[in-house]
Amino acid sequence: MIAARLPRTYDVDLLQRDLDSLRALPQAPQPGPYHDGEWTGLTLYEQGGGVGGEAARLLPYAPTPALERAPYLAELLDGLDCPKLLVRLLTLPPGADIGEHNDAGSTFQFGSLRLHVPLVTHDQVVMVIDGERMSWKPGELWWGDFSRPHWLRNDSDLTRVHMVIDVEINDFVLGLFPSELVADKRATHNGISMYHPPLPAEQRTDAELAPFARVFELVPQLMPLFGGGGKLQDLARSATARCRPEQGRLIVTLDGEPSVALERVAERRFRVVGQPQGV
Repeated sequence: MIAARLPRTYDVDLLQRDLDSLRALPQAPQPGPYHDGEWTGLTLYEQGGGVGGEAARLLPYAPTPALERAPYLAELLDGLDCPKLLVRLLTLPPGADIGEHNDAGSTFQFGSLRLHVPLVTHDQVVMVIDGERMSWKPGELWWGDFSRPHWLRNDSDLTRVHMVIDVEINDFVLGLFPSELVADKRATHNGISMYHPPLPAEQRTDAELAPFARVFELVPQLMPLFGGGGKLQDLARSATARCRPEQGRLIVTLDGEPSVALERVAERRFRVVGQPQGV
């Protein structure tokens, strides 16, 4: 199964009311070499909640100020009882297209799934996942397996807008899916990575975390994860890493610069803040 309609339906008039209230905000071109810059987006959740700068890498995902203008979209997201990662309103104008690509990190094994709520679309918008054309209507909630090759072309006269919601997998998320799909993912495809919440605060004090303080060499294979989007030539080398407790988390620095934060989820297990559990 490469797509599934999930059991939620939203009020199209309220979706478009919120969209109208956000139209004046600037949109950013989306990354990737498979489009010409016309594909743009407005971020509603991001790491640090819009703090910006290097500090955002050490913070969890949180709502941005833009979401304050969209109460129905905020209500919709609150109704999805799971941790959210990146949430965007993505816009594709008439005549624009997005070339074939795949989003490798959006899988059950990785622990992050990509959901869509169409706000404005048309029958002449062509979206194809793994060779199969999708037909998603405004107000519906959908999952697609975007780890497979997919592409999009807007042959209509409307500007197509979807809210794209990256979520971490917990029991609520799995409860939205057909049971046979969940059973298949558990049995095959290297399983499902489930979200684990942080341990209680008393198990995350700096004193409790002190035994994990270390200085070590971070090997090149891990540099892309910890390198914070650095240049490839800088990421293809080892680096001296220091791990130290700070305000209930472990902060990892590379060559003296803060890189990522680690959050304790079990006695000897940590997650990278801002990354899904599969990492």
